[in-house]
Amino acid sequence: MLDRFAEQLRKARLKKGVSLQQMAARTRIDFKFLEAIDNGNFNFLPELYVKAFIKQYAKAVDLDEQETIKKFEAARSGKVIEDDEPKSLLEQKIEISKPQLELDKTKSTPILDGSALSSKTPDKSDEKKKKLRVLIYAAGIILAGVIVFFAFMNRSSTIVVEELPYEKVLEETKDRYQVKKETEETPATTMNSDSLTLQFVNADSLDSAWVMVIYDDIRKEDFLLYPKSTKTIHAADNFKFTLGNSGVILLRLDNQLLNFDAKRGSVRHYEITRSGIQRLNFPPIIKTD
Repeated sequence: MLDRFAEQLRKARLKKGVSLQQMAARTRIDFKFLEAIDNGNFNFLPELYVKAFIKQYAKAVDLDEQETIKKFEAARSGKVIEDDEPKSLLEQKIEISKPQLELDKTKSTPILDGSALSSKTPDKSDEKKKKLRVLIYAAGIILAGVIVFFAFMNRSSTIVVEELPYEKVLEETKDRYQVKKETEETPATTMNSDSLTLQFVNADSLDSAWVMVIYDDIRKEDFLLYPKSTKTIHAADNFKFTLGNSGVILLRLDNQLLNFDAKRGSVRHYEITRSGIQRLNFPPIIKTD
């Protein structure tokens, strides 16, 4: 079922005339991850990280993000994923004509003995039915030919999409990466001089990173950190967070660089308080009363 889900994503991308290289430039998702999605391989990273990529993919090709995630979850559980594209008018006409053709095939002509044949005159209504049957068969053949023709033309138009070399795409998007160097700040509901200020810095020039943060055990946020970008957040007492592709991220607490055991391509969990940073063995969760 995941193969069928991947096929739907690929059809939506090709319908927009977007190549994988161009998709990488739009979403800033690593090309190898987009290629894995296109091939129906969704095990390249933990599920939370994969879902974030699927949302970005859907947004880039004008699909509903939440609906796409629901389809992904259904496919992962083994449920059948129906195609969204409605049947063409030609296909509907063929389906309507099929019952009539089957009915004509099942009709049987009564067998008459020799005396009856010699005395019975040809029935004009039978001749009309035969002519109508021939016309229906001919119409079915013509419709089938038209469908094959348009299917071939659509396929040809998809295949001929010109793809730019990956290096050229990266060069064209250089300015976009530089724009993201500006610091983004998450507004805090109540700020004072005793609050903690944490900066996530993506120091890599190509790979994105996914972050899920819990503020003071009561509020949750997740976001993608693009290459060469910074996200600044605030909390009263503590942060608990999960880093996807943690090796590309630098952390600054109150403008002081933190040392922590990160690894490129790995997902790790941490807690930061006024006393420093420590690694968690399990994903953090919001506390409930």
